[in-house]
Amino acid sequence: MAVDVIGKYLGKTIEDPMGRPTGKLVGLAADSKDEVTAIQVTQSNGEVSQYPIRFVRLVEGHPVLLQTWRVDAEDLRREREKIRRRNQAIDLLLKDGDIEQPEYNQLRCNCEDVKKDIDQKRDTLLDTLKEVEGKLDQRIRDLQSALTNNKMLYAADDIDEETYHAVTESIRSDLEIARKERKDLDNLNECLQDIESLETPAPAPPTPLEAAPVIAPSVPAKNIPDIVVIKMKESA
Repeated sequence: MAVDVIGKYLGKTIEDPMGRPTGKLVGLAADSKDEVTAIQVTQSNGEVSQYPIRFVRLVEGHPVLLQTWRVDAEDLRREREKIRRRNQAIDLLLKDGDIEQPEYNQLRCNCEDVKKDIDQKRDTLLDTLKEVEGKLDQRIRDLQSALTNNKMLYAADDIDEETYHAVTESIRSDLEIARKERKDLDNLNECLQDIESLETPAPAPPTPLEAAPVIAPSVPAKNIPDIVVIKMKESA
């Protein structure tokens, strides 16, 4: 991402994928080609955090800061797709006779090593998502509890109607966002768990001649009547 593309958002609020503000974009780090390598974001508590530019997306003209687990999931999907295409390519090379079996075996072995590394990353990411889900579930419970408490306070005339409606609307908005994020996590979890295997069956090595299958001569079927008439001999 070039400096002039993201630079115009300096001093403006940057949001997360759920539309919640995460801070203000206050600084950029760029290389000699004016390509942004990282951004600095000031938090509500005044602290400044730095994020690699790969954590940033422009969505409908607004900068969005992705969570680490979202970026890891995107990277993982790209890696798996890349190794899947590579497996298909080397299978095709062997089928067309462009590589020999020993070279093919080595290439497949290399791809298998990469696949194991990807699977390990996936398992680590799934463990991370469990922790994120646990915190999100607790947030949902806390919001639901706050909603109930406000109803009780309002029913007891401890807070006025205007305050009750304002607070209730704020809680419901946060609750809706939290539930949306929870569903998003469920979809991502399912995608990671059910993603198709990268292991494709290796084609059998080509043979000079293949024996033609023996086909037995066809034998015409006999016409067997559906009804059989049996003649009984009468006794004298």
